[in-house]
Amino acid sequence: MLAAVVTAAVLMAYSAVSAETVEGSVRSTRALKKDSTSGKDYYWKVWNGALPEQGATATNDDLLAVLTGKFTGPPIGCTFSFRGGALDPSTIAARSGTTVRVENRDAFTHELSVDGLPGFTPLESGPGTVRAIPVPAGGPWRLGDLYYGHVDGYLHSIRELVACAAVSSSGKFRFENVPPGPYSLRILRGTEQVAIRRVTVRAKKTLQVDALTAKSGRK
Repeated sequence: MLAAVVTAAVLMAYSAVSAETVEGSVRSTRALKKDSTSGKDYYWKVWNGALPEQGATATNDDLLAVLTGKFTGPPIGCTFSFRGGALDPSTIAARSGTTVRVENRDAFTHELSVDGLPGFTPLESGPGTVRAIPVPAGGPWRLGDLYYGHVDGYLHSIRELVACAAVSSSGKFRFENVPPGPYSLRILRGTEQVAIRRVTVRAKKTLQVDALTAKSGRK
């Protein structure tokens, strides 16, 4: 009986904690890159000669916004996918000691590779399947696809990861269901952290973050 009362009290306290929205944008100084989501299965069709390769367009599919802090619940929004023949986004992250999920949203099979990750074995992932990757401390590790050579990305292991958000082609990002508290907002690209800012999420209030500028650098 006592255990049930304690459990109910914990659940009530947890439900009383508000979860807020964090919105912002990032300006990228990096050169334009190919748009991997401009059409369904675009890169796969280019790779197989069915389409000509398009010119460069402004995309941010190699950027990932993350929040880090003392939150101990499951990371928020940190699920990723193959879409349009490529990783979306190509920079992904997981909390150290947990797993990251990569869903195949394409109509064909991928075989994800992770260079140097201990114990990782590439396996075929058919349409609609999810690949769970155990992520120890260390990294970042380079990602690829044993079937499609154009697939490229990086996996970051972050000890205090709280939330992940993709960056749109216009540079905007949005976190949802973030508990109030102080955090570090970080922008990742490839192997690098290209911007950082301290932010505080307050209860019952959406946080609008002033635009960050992502430094240019190597991938």
